Amino acid sequence: MKLLKKLVATLSIAAVILVTSCSSEDGMTTNQSDVNLAEAGLKETFPADLADTVAVNPLIVVNFKSTADPSEVAASVLTLKKGTEPISGTVTFSGTTAVFRPETYLAPNSQFTATIKTNLKNGSSNDNEKEHSWTFRTGNHHHQKAFSVVSVTPLNSTTGVVFDIHPTITFSEKMESKRIESVMFSLNNGTTVVEGSLTYLDKTATFIPTNSLEANTVYTGMISINNNIDGDEDDDDDHYYEDNDDDENDDGDDNDDDDIDNDDEDDDSSMYTYIWNFTTGGDGVVADLTAPTVLSVVPANSAVSIAVNSNITAVFSEAMDASTISTATFTVKQGTTDVAGSVSYSGTTATFNPTSDLVSGLVYTATISTAAKDVAGNAIAVAKTWSFTTLVPVAGDTTAPTVLSVVPANSAVSIAVSSNITATFSESMDASTISTATFTVKQGTTNVAGSVSYSGTTATFNPTIDLTGGLVYTATISTAAKDVAGNAIAVAKTWSFTTLAPAAAGLSFATDVMPTLGKCNACHTHPWTTSTVASTYYTNLVNGGFVNPTNYTSSKIYSKLNGGHPGGNSISTAEINKILDWMREGSKNN
Repeated sequence: MKLLKKLVATLSIAAVILVTSCSSEDGMTTNQSDVNLAEAGLKETFPADLADTVAVNPLIVVNFKSTADPSEVAASVLTLKKGTEPISGTVTFSGTTAVFRPETYLAPNSQFTATIKTNLKNGSSNDNEKEHSWTFRTGNHHHQKAFSVVSVTPLNSTTGVVFDIHPTITFSEKMESKRIESVMFSLNNGTTVVEGSLTYLDKTATFIPTNSLEANTVYTGMISINNNIDGDEDDDDDHYYEDNDDDENDDGDDNDDDDIDNDDEDDDSSMYTYIWNFTTGGDGVVADLTAPTVLSVVPANSAVSIAVNSNITAVFSEAMDASTISTATFTVKQGTTDVAGSVSYSGTTATFNPTSDLVSGLVYTATISTAAKDVAGNAIAVAKTWSFTTLVPVAGDTTAPTVLSVVPANSAVSIAVSSNITATFSESMDASTISTATFTVKQGTTNVAGSVSYSGTTATFNPTIDLTGGLVYTATISTAAKDVAGNAIAVAKTWSFTTLAPAAAGLSFATDVMPTLGKCNACHTHPWTTSTVASTYYTNLVNGGFVNPTNYTSSKIYSKLNGGHPGGNSISTAEINKILDWMREGSKNN
């Protein structure tokens, strides 16, 4: 008989909760009276509006929208009343969550009204004072150590949830062994139960689905708690309320029997149920749970003889949240003294730029703290720390620096039009002498607009816009570039390269190339002209090394025509470019 009574009680409570909600047009469950949640900048409240059989020791929780400023959230006022009588308690704030903790048990079988007053500016300077109230009713839990749901993720009615979400439920008390026995959880897709496992840590339960959830699907989570199963005796969180047997907790009913649990009878209201919905997205996105790492740093760890005017950089494994890359998370110290400077972030690289030059011959330590996060909110797991030693000036340094290497290399061809141009020096240079005045790039006689940066021993020219395809560019480092001792490079460094020409539109060997090559006989006699058959003509070209389909830059014709042929004699410059374009397309026999 008791078993039947419990079953009926559970079904009845579930029905009550479902009745106190209504479905919106998109099928999501919403609170009937919480129409001004969004207007007040709120996401959800606990207990929900019109919730029934709420535990007498609840935490009143308000979750603000994720865009809310935590400092403005902390200025909100959260109160609780029974009728017109204020309920004493403490309010705490954490991020975008406000929590009201009553000092004593609430009266059972009573209605309470919670009110949150907010002043969220939402990025403007205008006041935006809002007030939102909602009501709930306690159950028959007089002095019982009942516990309930404080918050869930995803929040109720959330949409666009990632497929590999692990829903969580945070309870009002620690989940000790007895508490775990009292909880039942299910996640459903319609009538289909989602398989998975439930884990507990402190006050939070996490549901881990066996398989990823489906796209564009509404899921319903339900937590049922049997408060007839007491928590562990040593759970201090069960006893933070003071027992209060004064008449002020009475409901005004002369018969207090209904307010007291009867050990001889099952208490229907000891069953607590919470139901919420969320919807998955449809773009196949899965949650990024991988912590970012620092892939490389400059100067390298333990590096020595670093120029005193160097910047310090760190390259991350993925895109970072730029708001978390600052002088608070990227620091440089000399001993215990902070180095003044600024931090910038671009791409995946963070750069610390000291306000003034470092001091020669000292050890500096750079640190990226665990407060640095990626765009998904994952922090680096372990702080990254590295050290380097600045250059000790050599007395009487009269050796001129040289340019050791350049990129692109001299005479390089088919260079991407988006490329930067770099030069690496034989020693640390005076960064103030490495600029667009000393590092120039030209196309013919026209200067290429761009910017110059210097780090370590490498100077980089970054064109303002992409270069033009199929043209020769010339880079120069002038003798005004100097090392840290003031020695200028003895001879200006100049080198040239050719950018990759735009792909031609399907040139044909038989109709576009072969007739033009035939014109070469006016000045030259070539073995490939012994046949007028296109296939034989093409074979002669390949066998003689005049055309190389796998590496066009090694072809004899390419070497001759690419800048080495005057044009305008037997064949025009346009015809030369057509042959070169055909070779860049793969020298096809078509």
